[in-house]
Amino acid sequence: MRTTLTGLPLVLQQFRALLKKNLLLSWRNKRATLLQLLSPLIFIFLIFAIDKAIKAQTSTSSAYKTVTDPPTEPSPPITPCEDKFFIKLPCYDFVWSGDQNPIFQTIVTRIMNNNPGRPIPPSKARHFSSQSSILSGN
Repeated sequence: MRTTLTGLPLVLQQFRALLKKNLLLSWRNKRATLLQLLSPLIFIFLIFAIDKAIKAQTSTSSAYKTVTDPPTEPSPPITPCEDKFFIKLPCYDFVWSGDQNPIFQTIVTRIMNNNPGRPIPPSKARHFSSQSSILSGN
């Protein structure tokens, strides 16, 4: 009379039975088994080839390169408001907010005087300190 297995011996018996079953199924369908074993390698090679193609395509771009000493580019100028679309007159080239701090006033004056291409006249600059001053026009 045979005793019923429990615990680890039962797990080992079931493992051996399932392994034997899977080997028999694999032996019957060799093409599917070979495809299952080789498909990860094929897809890894495909990903590698695509990565190489993308790197070759973007090799002339500096988007992924470390540029230690980039060329300097000047800041673009503040263009006159008359050159823009959909303007309402009077228009202002430079509008800024802030308190009456003289440091802010000095910075704004320097921006207006050093605008590339043309200085911004004081009549084309507007200062406001609150939303009510914008609405009232002061």
